[in-house]
Amino acid sequence: MNKRSQLEYITIVALLVTFFGYFAVKVWDIDFWWHIAAGRNILERGEIPNTDPFSVYDADNVWGQTILKSQWLGQVILYSIFNWLDLDGIIYLRAGVLSLCLYIVYLRCRLFGIFSLYSLAITALAGMSILQHTGERPQLFSFLYSSLIFLLIDGFTRNGNRWLLYCIPLVMILWSNTHGGAVLGEVALGLFGTVYIAESRLASGRFNTPETKLMLWIVCLSGLALMLSPNGLTTFKHIIALESNPIRDLTSEYASPLEIWRAALPYWVFFCVAILSLPGLFGRKQLKQGAVVVVLGIVSLTGYRYIPFFVLISAPYVAANLQHLLRRIKPNEVAVNLTVLLIAVMLLGYGFKQEKVFQHGVVENKFPAGAVEFMKANKLVGKTFNTMNWGGYLIWNLNGAINVFVDGRMLDPARIVPYTHILWVTKEGQHFFQQGDFDLALVPYGNMFTGERYPLVNYLQSRPDWLTAYRDETGYLFVRRKSGEY
Repeated sequence: MNKRSQLEYITIVALLVTFFGYFAVKVWDIDFWWHIAAGRNILERGEIPNTDPFSVYDADNVWGQTILKSQWLGQVILYSIFNWLDLDGIIYLRAGVLSLCLYIVYLRCRLFGIFSLYSLAITALAGMSILQHTGERPQLFSFLYSSLIFLLIDGFTRNGNRWLLYCIPLVMILWSNTHGGAVLGEVALGLFGTVYIAESRLASGRFNTPETKLMLWIVCLSGLALMLSPNGLTTFKHIIALESNPIRDLTSEYASPLEIWRAALPYWVFFCVAILSLPGLFGRKQLKQGAVVVVLGIVSLTGYRYIPFFVLISAPYVAANLQHLLRRIKPNEVAVNLTVLLIAVMLLGYGFKQEKVFQHGVVENKFPAGAVEFMKANKLVGKTFNTMNWGGYLIWNLNGAINVFVDGRMLDPARIVPYTHILWVTKEGQHFFQQGDFDLALVPYGNMFTGERYPLVNYLQSRPDWLTAYRDETGYLFVRRKSGEY
C-alpha cells in the first residue's frame, strides 16, 4: 500500500467514525416502541399476526394487513438487539447501518475510479443529507439493502462479475421481509435494468446478448422475490392505498422537502449538485445512471422519507459525472485527503465538546416516561385516549394494563377522523370523546411541530368528571373521577 492510498484509507476511516458519532444520537423515533413491541410479540407467539396483537384496531384492511406483516423481520431484529444490548445496542446498530451505507457510497465511487476530491466530498455530502434520518425503525435496513444492491450492480457493470447479480434476488428476499421499501428498490432496479438492456441494444445491435438476458432474469427474479413475504401481492395494493390514505397528511415524513426545506438543507445542496451533473449523465454509456438519478430525484421531492434512497443510490453516479465534467480540475490527492482528515477530526472534537456524538438513552422530553411510571405506581388501568405520538410508547410499557386509542401504526385509517376532532374539541369531537367512554387521557401540551396548544387540555380541566392526576414538562394525565381508579 503506497503513501497516498494509506492516507486515503485513514481519511475515509476518520470520516466514517465522525459520521458514526453523529448518527449515534439518543433514541427519538416515536415508532420505535411499537416496532420492538411487535418484534417481541412475534418471537413470543412464534408467528406473524393476522390481527392486531395489541387489540387497538380492526386491521382487516389492506393498509392494516400490510403494516402488520411487511416489517416482521426488521421488528424481530430490532427487538432482539434491544433485548440483548438495551438502548445502546439500538443506537449503535443505527449508527453502524448508516455508516456502512456511506462506506458503500465510497466503495462505489472507487469502482468508478473517482478522485479523492469527488469521492470523499460526495460521501460527506451524502452523510449530511441523511443526518435527519436516524429513526430507529426497519426503514434503516431499506437504506442498507438499496445501497448493497447498487454496489452489486455497479460491480457487475464495471468488472463483469456475473455472480454479483446472482446475489440480488437473495437480497430482495431479505428486504421484502424486513421493510416495505423493497418495492421502491425493485422499481429502481427495474429502471436500471431496462435502460441497461436498451444501452446494450444500441451498442451491439441486438437484445439477446448473455449480459442482457442475465439482467432481465435478475430483474424478474427480484420482482418474484417480493412475493416471498407474508404480504405477497398485498404489498402492491398497499402502495396504491397509501396514495389516498389520510395518514399521509398527518405525518411529517410524507411531507415534501419543499414544505420542510429548513430540515433538508444538505439534501437541497445534493439535489443542486445532482442537477449540475446531469449533462454528463446522458451519454450513451451513462443513460442507466442518469435515469436512476432523475427518477429517484423526482420521487424524493414527493416525500421526505425518500431522501436517503435518492442520495445513497445516486451519489456515486453524480460524483462520477462531476469528475467527467470537471476533468481539467485535478487537485493534489494528498492535499485533499489531509484537508478532509483535518475537517473530520475537528468536527468530531466539536461533537464531543457539545455532547452531540456517541450519546446514550432516549430523548427525555419526547415520551411520557413520568406519566407512565405514575400509572404503574397507582395501578391505573382502562381505556385511554392518547396522542398518536405516544401510542407506541404506551403499548411497549403498559400493554395489558391499558387499551390505547391510537398509535403510529394507524392500522385503521378511519380512526383518524375521531382522533383529530377529539384533540381539537369540535362539536363532533365532544361526541366522539363521550362515545369512547375513556377512563384515562394522556395529552401533551400541544403539537410538537407547530407548538399549538391542544384544546382538549382546557376542555378536560374544565370538566368536573375529570381530574388532573399527573402533570410534568411533557403534558397531562387525566383520570375520569367515576372510574374509581384514583
